[in-house]
Amino acid sequence: MPDSVDTIYALSSGSGKAGVAIVRVSGPQAGTALRISCGRVPAARVAERVPVCVSQGSVKLDEAIALWFPGPGSFTGEDVAEFHLHGSLGIVRLFLAELGSLPGCRPAEPGEFTRRALSNDKIDLVGVEGLNDMLAAETATQVKQALFHVDGRASDIFYRWRDELIEASALAEACIDFTDEEGVADAALPKVRDGVVRLIATMAENLKDSERGHLNRAGVRVVLAGSPNVGKSSLLNAIAARDVAIVSSEAGTTRDVVEVSLDLGGTAMIISDTAGLRDRVDSHVEQLGIDRTHERLSHADIVVSVASSEANWQKTGVDSPTLRIWNKADISKSGPAEAADLQVSALTGEGMGKLMDRLAVMAGELAGNGEPALLVRERQVQAVKSALGHLETALEPELPIELLAEELRRAARNIGKLIGDVGTEDLLDSIFSKFCIGK
Repeated sequence: MPDSVDTIYALSSGSGKAGVAIVRVSGPQAGTALRISCGRVPAARVAERVPVCVSQGSVKLDEAIALWFPGPGSFTGEDVAEFHLHGSLGIVRLFLAELGSLPGCRPAEPGEFTRRALSNDKIDLVGVEGLNDMLAAETATQVKQALFHVDGRASDIFYRWRDELIEASALAEACIDFTDEEGVADAALPKVRDGVVRLIATMAENLKDSERGHLNRAGVRVVLAGSPNVGKSSLLNAIAARDVAIVSSEAGTTRDVVEVSLDLGGTAMIISDTAGLRDRVDSHVEQLGIDRTHERLSHADIVVSVASSEANWQKTGVDSPTLRIWNKADISKSGPAEAADLQVSALTGEGMGKLMDRLAVMAGELAGNGEPALLVRERQVQAVKSALGHLETALEPELPIELLAEELRRAARNIGKLIGDVGTEDLLDSIFSKFCIGK
């Protein structure tokens, strides 16, 4: 990252024409930017209407709202200024050029405002990742889960785990330091082991729950599967309420996977229309499509198995929760074959409301019905798995007290890495590269 002594600036609102454009400035020259552009520094944390000028204050550009957040009481922990300008492309371009002409000021790098907040202990790494998730959130459950990490509730749990590990490590160290004192080890070791057992149970439970966190972040994967010409593409179009897939009476029209993302009942969902399944295929291209269908099915969280009067249900070969749909109910109701869970008509809309409701319930149950998960990223999962491995080793019978203390220290370090107490520049670079420039 560039020198953190620099003053950085960026457009923090969306690019393009808008009613208001917010430009954020952070660093030692933030107050200077206010004085030169607006003639004065407003009262701290009070929005004031001010004239905004360029050319070192000689040419008026706009009437705007300015805010002043003196450090350390700001998002970054540094002096911060915000300018709420009219959202004209010309105004924004001229004002950013003016900021760039000030000594010690430069455009911000992606995520640099948040990275400075991390460096100044205004937020920890779990909060940073939660903030990134919040910026990307599209559904109510994604916002709720991201907020659980942004506002520190998840971090509070991780800090508590680390504190318990440090306390247990201290007791183990006491057993080593006072080996000559009769009864010290006998009194301390049971407390250490009891605490480790409790932490193992807690961590293991949250690891089991991590898939729910992943589904909330990435979306529940729903795959439409069945024989050719049973109306899977029509069903996808009806669910999406727009034409996203080509529909034809010709069997085998769908050769590749077509996906659409939806917010269904507050749960993010990715629904895939796939090539029709059949045993005998004459076309190499169609076979490639069927191979992709099986690949999608292997990763499906929910399978919607579609049949109609043209063809019965196909075996999908997976054990994911499955909803069997009899399509084209306007032409033919389900026959004597296996009973359908629902009868629908993608053409007329019959039964589509019930299908959407059923999918929302199934997806909501998989994603925890909106309750936030503690572990939502692979980095977090791996840190807890590593800590858990050290704790399980610490409970091995006949393990020397010195090795037990070392295993506890290693577990504590893993939790420290999780919250950002210990990290590498490569890890931080990877995380912040995914942020937008104004954040």
